Amino acid sequence: MAVPNSRETLKDYCLRALGAPVIEINVDDDQLEDRVDEALQFYQHYHTDAIEKVFLKHKITGSKLNLSSSASFSVGETITGGTTGATAKVHKNTTATQVVYTVLTHTDEIPFQANEVITGEDSGVTATISSIVKGDMENEYVPIPDAVTDVIRLFPIFDTFTSNNLFDIKYQMHLNDMFSLGYMGSLLEYSMAQQYLSTLDLVIDSDNKFVSFDRHRNQLRIDMDWGTEVVMDEYVIVEAYRIIDPETFTDIYNDHYLKKYLTAIIKRQWGSNLIKFQGVAMLGGVQMNGEQIYTQALDEITKLEEEVRLNWEQPVDFYMG
Repeated sequence: MAVPNSRETLKDYCLRALGAPVIEINVDDDQLEDRVDEALQFYQHYHTDAIEKVFLKHKITGSKLNLSSSASFSVGETITGGTTGATAKVHKNTTATQVVYTVLTHTDEIPFQANEVITGEDSGVTATISSIVKGDMENEYVPIPDAVTDVIRLFPIFDTFTSNNLFDIKYQMHLNDMFSLGYMGSLLEYSMAQQYLSTLDLVIDSDNKFVSFDRHRNQLRIDMDWGTEVVMDEYVIVEAYRIIDPETFTDIYNDHYLKKYLTAIIKRQWGSNLIKFQGVAMLGGVQMNGEQIYTQALDEITKLEEEVRLNWEQPVDFYMG
């Protein structure tokens, strides 16, 4: 038996399962391509073998102003838009004609606009904006790759006001816990104390953020003050589930369930194509029974979809925000 390892070999396998080449399968090549896409989409959505748990990192980006001419703004100085009155701090000059800025403040909810003149508060340098590329800090979301299906959690983001010195209250609380680590201490008491401190931290000073993920928009929105609680060029890390690319890991095309499911929906397409010839006598008096093929395919698809939901679907307990 030829093991399917591509879209073409998978289609050939399913057609042979339906009787080809002994029986002519009346399905167009474009219809076959559509059914393969449909089967893969369903398989990737419900079958645990089609996805993997990953930890993704993303570097926080700032917005960029592309300038019509060279200008040397000072890093850290405030630039002001002559038309909108928007102000921002220069983070760095990537090139002579591009400025990356961090905190953006503006009046009447109007940010920088193309073709307006900006002026540096300290340097006095002026330049005209040719175009604007908004970054994560201004968009207030993190872009997520299209292959990601679910975001489970966002690892804590420590804001810029977090203190790690000797006088930090959290440092003192955990320092006092060290008394329970001696030979005379109880591990159970220490564990219970840690759980209690975690509860206090969650209620009083939690670093967890409320997040929302929309797969079709490919955006992870984080509800926080982006101007103070995150630092440009730092990384955020998310725990997520991602689709395993079948073009890279071709063993997916040989998955037992995928082969059965694709065969069933190709059979449904075959029956649907033949229904219009129902009752028409062919040469020799033979009649095509497309309705029976279509009905059988629907029964097979229903059973297969119930099987994947009961046996192979990931538990619906994702943390979405």
